Amino acid sequence: MAKESTPLFEVNFEDFEHQSPWVRPGRPWEKLYIEGVPKTVRYPEIPLHYLGRETARRYPHNLAIYSIQDQRKYTYLELMHYSDRIAAGLSDLGVRKGDGVGLYMINSPEFIFSVYGISQTGAVIVPLNPMLKAPDIAHIARDSGILKTVICSSIFQPVVEQVGKETGIEHIIVHGQKSGEAISLEELIENHPARPPVVQINPREDLCVLLYTGGTTGAPKGVMISHYNLTSNVFQMAAYEANFQGDADIKVSSIDVLPMCHSFGFSQVQLKIALGTLMMLYNGFNPEQIMQYIEMYHAESFIGIPLMFQMLINDPSFGKYDLSSLEIVISGAAPLPGELARKWKEMVGSNVGQGYGLSETSPTTHMKPTWLDISPASIGIPVVDTDAKIVDPETRSKELPPGEIGELAIKGPQVMKGYWKQESKTLETIIDGWLYTRDLAYMDDQGCFYISGRQTDMIKYKGYKVLPDDVEDGLYKHPAVLECAVIGLPDPEIGETIKAYIVLNEEYKGKISEQEIMDWAKKEMAGYKWPRLVEFIDQVPRTAVGKVFRRALKEMELNRS
Repeated sequence: MAKESTPLFEVNFEDFEHQSPWVRPGRPWEKLYIEGVPKTVRYPEIPLHYLGRETARRYPHNLAIYSIQDQRKYTYLELMHYSDRIAAGLSDLGVRKGDGVGLYMINSPEFIFSVYGISQTGAVIVPLNPMLKAPDIAHIARDSGILKTVICSSIFQPVVEQVGKETGIEHIIVHGQKSGEAISLEELIENHPARPPVVQINPREDLCVLLYTGGTTGAPKGVMISHYNLTSNVFQMAAYEANFQGDADIKVSSIDVLPMCHSFGFSQVQLKIALGTLMMLYNGFNPEQIMQYIEMYHAESFIGIPLMFQMLINDPSFGKYDLSSLEIVISGAAPLPGELARKWKEMVGSNVGQGYGLSETSPTTHMKPTWLDISPASIGIPVVDTDAKIVDPETRSKELPPGEIGELAIKGPQVMKGYWKQESKTLETIIDGWLYTRDLAYMDDQGCFYISGRQTDMIKYKGYKVLPDDVEDGLYKHPAVLECAVIGLPDPEIGETIKAYIVLNEEYKGKISEQEIMDWAKKEMAGYKWPRLVEFIDQVPRTAVGKVFRRALKEMELNRS
């Protein structure tokens, strides 16, 4: 295939004067912009797979994917070649525009091939977290009503077959060793030419992804994300790195461990493909191996969630490997405890930048660009073409001044189309174009933002409003604490009391008591913040995307009572 000369689309990153149509004039963070950062971006209206197609056009023989554990390598041309074959195969099976295709897979090159293959058919990508069980998958299949095809890793075939009998899944496509009447993904690729179907896609209106939330506060909801939502968010992130704006000549390699089924991992793959990054995929999370590969391959980028940084820092081999090649280190999906950020900086030398986003915003709304020197505790500033405000959570009508904690609201091109089949919930969440996040945050005088916690997690202790994240931050300063989670428990006299669940570091097990932790916390923390109850546990419950699952702890306490 000859290299094409005409770009598939153009992105204008050079508007430094005109006001963004999504952002109110005079927002404080715009004063922090360095030369080369635009005030607004002119986004192309393209389907998702155009990101891969354009990079393959420009740099067909550049390495796109290196699957570390099985040592497979694919160029950008090969990435799109296999995607084209999958698109042709899905079309031959009868998959049409608007149908749902589930991806129930571990991180793999085939996950990425399948994403762009599905996109080319006009079907809707439905990511399914590998940690989900049969009842979870069945809920998604029934709630969506469009999930007729599932592409899965071989280890998940029995689960999909079980759910398929209950919900009417018609096609099960298996990557790896299949059994029974399932379709082999490898054979589907081999038996179809690289000629994808011609499908008309309206990027602004047509769904690209139906992403089900983690369900930390109730049943998972389907978040409707359009092609335009996703691709504009990719260019919003790229706009803050002036060196990378559409220039794949600047090579970056990354160790990729984030679950691609999650909004954070999914969007990072799209960004890296748009930037021509070499993605070194690692499935699972072995802290020492990750550090070994960072040193071995001189990786410049590592993006994870707080639990991953916690595992790296607490691993006995932390400090053994040279991680100085890392230039872009980001934690997302949940607040990173300040003590972990401090330890990383002390040992590795690089700051851990925090970002912020949620499934409903495709997902990124805030990030800390490499050129912005701010507190590690900050989630940064809104990405280009994104407005943010802090409002009184009770009324949502009063905007609060810098320094005051309130509910964070977002406006921008990345805001979802709505919740699947839940119009009332959509109208409650998106008001006059603003998406109300239910996250508590504040903005400083410069326009940098800080997350304080979830509204639903707030503990009301003797009239004080206590955020679990603040208590957890304090507890992490004790050397015995490996992991912790804090909740409020009903108390008829004081409203709620503060309880901490702690996983001890191995060397402290059997050598320290719950009372000693409480005595220490009473001395070190504010009088209304230290936990009045402490319980040692073996494992902190987490959601399928690694967030602390406070609702599970509350349900456990309810069952006890």
